[in-house]
Amino acid sequence: MGEEEGDWNATIEEWLLAEGQCVAGALASVTDGAMYAAAPVANEEGWGLLFKEPYKTMLAQEDGTEKEETIDESAILKSVAEGKRPAQGLWIAGEKYTITRQEEDDVDGAPIKIAVAGRPKKGVVIYITSVGTIIIGMFDETKSATQTVGNCRKSVHAFTEYMMGIGY
Repeated sequence: MGEEEGDWNATIEEWLLAEGQCVAGALASVTDGAMYAAAPVANEEGWGLLFKEPYKTMLAQEDGTEKEETIDESAILKSVAEGKRPAQGLWIAGEKYTITRQEEDDVDGAPIKIAVAGRPKKGVVIYITSVGTIIIGMFDETKSATQTVGNCRKSVHAFTEYMMGIGY
């Protein structure tokens, strides 16, 4: 792990996890959707909660059959960052999330894209800055009553303001 990556991991932990609004958080590049920092930092838990290397899984097809498909979570995240709804759905750490909202907004006058996705009792809030940083916050209602989509979104929004303020 490089020095800069370690600093980003701690920054994510400070902005997204310290107040208990998110269970995990990450930063990724819009260029390829690849995550380059994640938290919680201890035992690389953030990576386990937010990322899985490309893998194959059986997916239901429109005709009711199942077909083995390769899931590349980085490519899927890149697609979401571009404002698309991936045909395979949003996959994070081997779990499928349903995208419930995609919208555009602005932070301090700069345009951003937002995606919100969920599955039973948990979900993710994804902000994409105009300079190409993807900020991901994950909440898990089974971990804490304060971990809700609204609280997670507030934390991700505040972190996005900070990141954009320093050029990301």
